[in-house]
Amino acid sequence: MEHTQLNTFFNPSSIAIIGVSENPKKVGYLVAENLIRQGYKGEMYFINPKFDKLLDHPVYKDIKDIGKPIDLVVLAVPADAAMHLLDDLHTIGTKNIVLYAAGFKEAGLDGAQKEQNLIAKAQQYGMTILGPNCIGFVSTISQANVTFLKHPAPKGNVGFISQSGALGSLMVDYLVGHENFGFSYFMSLGNKAVLDECDLLQFLKDDPDTQVIAMYLEDVKRGEDFKRILEETTRIKPVVILKSGSTVEGSKAAGSHTGSMVGDDMVYGTVFEQYGAIRAGQFYEFMSILKIFSFGRAPTSKDMLILSNAGGIGVLLTDELIKNKLELVTVPEDVKETIKKNMGGDKVTIHNPIDLLGDASAFHYRAAIAATIQQKHIGGVIVMLTPQANTEVEDTATTLIETQSAFSKPIFPIFMGEKSVGQSHMHFERAKMASFFSYDFLPSSLAKITHYQDHIQHKTIDIKKIIEESKRVSIPKKNVLTPFETNTVLASAGINALSLIVAHSGEEVKTIAKEIGYPLVMKTASEKITHKTEVKGVRVNIQNEEELLNEYHDLSEVTNEKNVYLQKMMKGHELIIGAKRDRQFGIVLLLGLGGIYAELIQSVVSFIYPFSFEYMFKKIRSSKVQKIVEGFRGSSPVDEEKLYEILDNLGMLMNTYPQIQEIDLNPTLVTDSGLHIVDGRMMLDIK
Repeated sequence: MEHTQLNTFFNPSSIAIIGVSENPKKVGYLVAENLIRQGYKGEMYFINPKFDKLLDHPVYKDIKDIGKPIDLVVLAVPADAAMHLLDDLHTIGTKNIVLYAAGFKEAGLDGAQKEQNLIAKAQQYGMTILGPNCIGFVSTISQANVTFLKHPAPKGNVGFISQSGALGSLMVDYLVGHENFGFSYFMSLGNKAVLDECDLLQFLKDDPDTQVIAMYLEDVKRGEDFKRILEETTRIKPVVILKSGSTVEGSKAAGSHTGSMVGDDMVYGTVFEQYGAIRAGQFYEFMSILKIFSFGRAPTSKDMLILSNAGGIGVLLTDELIKNKLELVTVPEDVKETIKKNMGGDKVTIHNPIDLLGDASAFHYRAAIAATIQQKHIGGVIVMLTPQANTEVEDTATTLIETQSAFSKPIFPIFMGEKSVGQSHMHFERAKMASFFSYDFLPSSLAKITHYQDHIQHKTIDIKKIIEESKRVSIPKKNVLTPFETNTVLASAGINALSLIVAHSGEEVKTIAKEIGYPLVMKTASEKITHKTEVKGVRVNIQNEEELLNEYHDLSEVTNEKNVYLQKMMKGHELIIGAKRDRQFGIVLLLGLGGIYAELIQSVVSFIYPFSFEYMFKKIRSSKVQKIVEGFRGSSPVDEEKLYEILDNLGMLMNTYPQIQEIDLNPTLVTDSGLHIVDGRMMLDIK
């Protein structure tokens, strides 16, 4: 959707409300009242054949009676009535519509069919529709409020897109209780029949009045477009996302370790991170991140300085900062001496956190900040205050505000308590300082912000080619490929697995074993067995011919299968490398701790194809997988360029053959001689 077209939608010069009501509890009344209360200055038209006047405004019998074009028409009528009105609106040239009514796809099969009819009419008539089943939108830019929320929306620089009306109502109510913290736009998505999150994100990306974008999402409608627009947007301004559905209940049962480990929410989380969004874990963390960005107080690095008048609280905060991989600035000796001198002696503890003790005055806070804040590497100063008998709460707040105005590095006041500190937080908000009643969400918020800042400085995506036609192979038309077939397909993408040879009898087993050499591994070749270890279908560390034949006969009896695979025995730490095709976001690559405990431990990192080596390197470094990659308990480190090559080629293979749905390379062994793919499994969609 073009920005200019949506600008007319969200900043209309004229608005008509069809279905305006005299009942204060009905949507038609609430929307009309909100439009007036928000201070809308454009042309306003109320339409209902039952009334002549409502809320001191004339009421038209029919929209055709207005006799002039209308930028935006709001339908405060039931679903069936709204569907009939679309034809009339088309005849007068209406293009932009807000549709509140429920009773569409959320209401079952009949409702879903009704929504399909709505989409068809919108396409036929070239209409832009927000909804259905939504609560409308607010533009504080044009003061257009076509919602039925309780309060007029406060003006600010946060653009908020919500897939939940209730959460939107909570957001508005929360911001009404604060100062200098408000919306540029509030947008309720509803069922996303026409306008979806991609359209609105694109609009807010280009909007000069929006400094930070907030999103509450339950799902995404157009995965490929979302990835592209999200990456474009996060290069310009931060996007903070709160998403529900963090369990794997909605994921399909998968035919591989990779498929079962890569659940829906994991894919969303991977997309958000790789394309630059900040994902909030809870509502108050969400609001903390938004406030910091909205006030322009983002930290300049992960190096923090803590000032506190309560030693124990300072230590608790320090613990949380370190858990979130933030760092404490080392205070130089000359600065320590300056602080001691200003504090009047040696009673103050000058490390980091700097403990100013319980009787610290506003002057002491000022002196400590002045002595430290110009240190080059400080990314922010966290000032903790607990209201003790001698604490100068208001004076200290004033001091921090004055100090902040003189320095570019952000100061984050944590004034803990209730009665004694409430007024101070109002002062901080008036000065656009992000202050907090507790330290609960600040460390994680700062960590996610600094991670975002680091992310946008680096390249994360590589543009890749498709496998050349000459390298293409004929993939069998079956749901699950054998390990041998899997290895053949992998080889076409430059991924070489450990040699796997099939034997059909005891005599062949002996002959092949002599060629491979002991020790070796024997695996059942039965296509009916998914997880071979569960039926003792893998026999390892076979040392001689006697063991070989015993294992062969036993394995044949257990599996009722004469055919087996033989492979050279390798030892090393186990990784799982995998790929899965996600229906929304495309190809997902996975790297984790492998073997039989892969699904149990689930220590993994994931990527959306394509991605850069630099991004893979950085993401592994911040994960538990790093312990294996860097060399664990004396083992050699993994060649990360080779690891990237395998992951990248795996993504390219999936991109080339759309019928491939999942690939497992489990285990992939990390040995002194390199990476060795021991077992492969490939699932296809042959429909």
